Amino acid sequence: MSGSYEMTIVVDSQIQEDGLAETVKRYEDLITSNDAKIFNVDRWGMRKLAYDINKQQQGNYTLFQFEADPKIIHDLDRACRLDEAVLRHLIISSPEGFEPEPEEPEADDDQNEPEDSASVEDSESGDEDDEDGAQEEDNA
Repeated sequence: MSGSYEMTIVVDSQIQEDGLAETVKRYEDLITSNDAKIFNVDRWGMRKLAYDINKQQQGNYTLFQFEADPKIIHDLDRACRLDEAVLRHLIISSPEGFEPEPEEPEADDDQNEPEDSASVEDSESGDEDDEDGAQEEDNA
């Protein structure tokens, strides 16, 4: 029986971008190698820490959302504890579960046209003299 989990890791800010990508990839591989399904990997980027950890004031945050057998949680926890690049980690159970994030459709300007065109038409159909007169009154 699998459960839904979220894991957040805070990686040392001194690690270069390629080292960070390698660290994130290593945890993705560790999760998927144990027959787990990753739904989302969200790299939040560099954030200020609430308190200094190992004399670091910033850390690079990454969130993993996955479904896995509860037996691998111990292995993930142990891997995070032994990894010197990971300053802190947190693994929690998510009782709601996860659904794959839907692909966001490309925003079409045509979809908003009826609402936008009405407001544009109202402003264009008004007397320009009124608008100019209002501006002159504001300036006076």
